[in-house]
Amino acid sequence: MLKAIYSAGPDARDFDITFNSNSGSQQNDCRDLMIAYQQDPKKKNGRAIAQRLQSMTDNRSGIGLLFLISGNYGLNERLVVSRFPTDQAILAEVDSTGLDVEFLDRVFVKRMSSYKALLLDDKNPAANFWNGKVTDRQAGGSAENISDYWIGDFLDADFTETAAAGTKRLVVALKNAIKNNPNLEVKGQIASATTLAPTTFKNKNTSIKEFCDHFGFSHSTQQTIKNFLKKPSLFEKKFKFDHKEFKDKAPYRTVEIDNGAILTAPSEDFEKVFTVRERKGDEVEYATSGRISDQRLTKK
Repeated sequence: MLKAIYSAGPDARDFDITFNSNSGSQQNDCRDLMIAYQQDPKKKNGRAIAQRLQSMTDNRSGIGLLFLISGNYGLNERLVVSRFPTDQAILAEVDSTGLDVEFLDRVFVKRMSSYKALLLDDKNPAANFWNGKVTDRQAGGSAENISDYWIGDFLDADFTETAAAGTKRLVVALKNAIKNNPNLEVKGQIASATTLAPTTFKNKNTSIKEFCDHFGFSHSTQQTIKNFLKKPSLFEKKFKFDHKEFKDKAPYRTVEIDNGAILTAPSEDFEKVFTVRERKGDEVEYATSGRISDQRLTKK
């Protein structure tokens, strides 16, 4: 049974997860324990994982058996962590005096199909054991029913989403915030960030909160962005920043001046195309130079 779990191929009841990283650093306590065991599969390292699971297990789970399997699988190093619940059973023995019945409340069933498992698999575990697959066959194999303590508490992880989806959610929230908040300071903070974001966050794991913190967004700006997310929890959900997706979804930055002028340039190059020559109170003078390549009449 354990061999089947270790060697199992993709299954509809398996779900991709990504370990959360502590704010400001690429580090996760549970991931560190997994790597330590993978590098040195000794009892003390296995016990550290078991103790973490024990401290995170809710009261409904009861006693369980934890299995750790480490080894090579093809060209990769693989680690499987699996928890099987104990079950209840009745032991009946027949002797000369009749039937002797005993109730057993801590039984491990050999062919039990209800279990939780984590699979990590990569050529370089120390660098790349950030993503894995989890299943919760006790919950029927559906993502929405996976125990919170297994993913959120024990693993300190979350369901993985594509880099494009996470980046798109960020862009949509930024667009809605800059469109709907009349405060010019809020608009300015977001507009400036869109210029620097593709280079600053290229291929990095981040969250919308970390994005806001990096650029020093005010509380008002952060709250405006947060208000345009479907769920507050998405504010801290990790994703890999896709700079191409960001450019595709927010290709241009536009500044409107109260004299009727509208300045537009590629988001990433706006501050190179237009320079601020002079500021007088709230008034700003922009300057640019180049050859005229086209002219057109359009709606605002």
